[in-house]
Amino acid sequence: MDTDRLFKENEIKANRMMTLIAGVTIAIVVVTWVLFELEFFYIRVQFRGLMVFSILLLASAMCLASHFKYEKSWIKYSLMGSVTIVYAVTTSVLTYNVVLLVTIPIILSVRYFNKKYTTSIAVLSAVVFFFAYLFGANHGMLDLNFIQYAPGTQIVTNENMWLDDAVRDIPYDHWLMIKNTIISNYFVKLLQLIIYSAAAVKLVGYCQDVMQEQKTLTENTARIGAELEMAERIQKDMLPSIFPTFSESEVFDLYASMTPAREVGGDFYDFFMIDDDHLALVIADVSGKGIPAAMFMMTAKTVIKDYALTSSDTSEIFTIVNDRLCENNEAGMFATSWIGILNLKTLVLQFTNAGHNYPIIQRCGKPCELLKDKHGLFLGCMEGIQYKQSEITLSKGDRLFLYTDGVTESHSSENKLYGEERLMSVLDDISAQSGETVLSGVLKDVRRFSDGMDQFDDITMTVLTIK
Repeated sequence: MDTDRLFKENEIKANRMMTLIAGVTIAIVVVTWVLFELEFFYIRVQFRGLMVFSILLLASAMCLASHFKYEKSWIKYSLMGSVTIVYAVTTSVLTYNVVLLVTIPIILSVRYFNKKYTTSIAVLSAVVFFFAYLFGANHGMLDLNFIQYAPGTQIVTNENMWLDDAVRDIPYDHWLMIKNTIISNYFVKLLQLIIYSAAAVKLVGYCQDVMQEQKTLTENTARIGAELEMAERIQKDMLPSIFPTFSESEVFDLYASMTPAREVGGDFYDFFMIDDDHLALVIADVSGKGIPAAMFMMTAKTVIKDYALTSSDTSEIFTIVNDRLCENNEAGMFATSWIGILNLKTLVLQFTNAGHNYPIIQRCGKPCELLKDKHGLFLGCMEGIQYKQSEITLSKGDRLFLYTDGVTESHSSENKLYGEERLMSVLDDISAQSGETVLSGVLKDVRRFSDGMDQFDDITMTVLTIK
């Protein structure tokens, strides 16, 4: 028996199915027996014993299957063997009236998806139905349409036969009867049996291939799922995740979050101290989604931080980073990004925008507004780009909100965009709250606006508050 888990589960299910079929067969035999006893039709008295045998055989196989919880390898042979023998017994009684009965066990065996098993049932069927036809030819119903005698043949009447009116009192030749039964009838059935068996075995082979493909697909899916889970963990570990961060700082409060649309995403945020007096803030959105975007995201994040730690000029950082990302970028990946460096002594914020969403600035006690600056091209789009730098001075109570387009381009069920106006309105309403509460409130409002629509893009946000 194939011990592979999928084949094992299928075999147990098939055993349960065969037990049900055996139960239905018992019911049919019992009903037939009752009708016989009530004289609805005639079956010779000696066949009553075959009914008892059939019921006991099937019941025993069902009890064994249930007792061993359908899990033993021999149960399928016990169940199908019993059913095959019982169908053969029926053939011995009704002979030519049950031509298709011979095929039922072979057809049912296909359910196990096992070539060896189906072949064995085909062989068993060929043997037991052969003897059933011989027995039926001498003790079942005799019909000239079944036993093809040549015209004028002398037949001696066999008193054990249940004779059709068409052949009653015709002389009967015992050996000629057997000869014609085997040559004229059984071998025709055997040819049919071989055709059915070949088709069944071929079908089983196909089923095995399908099951194997399903097994391979399941294994690959599980492996990809595990790899995606690992990639998600690695990506999260790359992002600052301990909040409140820089809690010892008396100058600012900082909080950030990323909610990927898939297991891994192309958005990222970052913040780090360049030295004791300069804080760097970065947010970016990589083109595409999934693993390719995540790989490009990790490269971009690493390169940006490497150069930011050696320079306080944001335009210079992005100019160098862009050239680096363009190298060997055959996939044509790119990223929108925004970088800012805050001087903690003067509160002057220098920043550069590479095609990213305008940040939102909220001056103390005032409504939100877009921090519009000079846009440069996306990072990784074209070599030799010279990026521009802008600067503003922040004051106590000011708040800077950075985000990706996963926020503003969220769709409602009416296919409307969330937009910058709604975002600024929400920020105005919760301006006095902590950074964590602000981001949580925005995310809740985005999901409420989307009203059950699937998140199609990563949602990344960072909020900086001057104390």
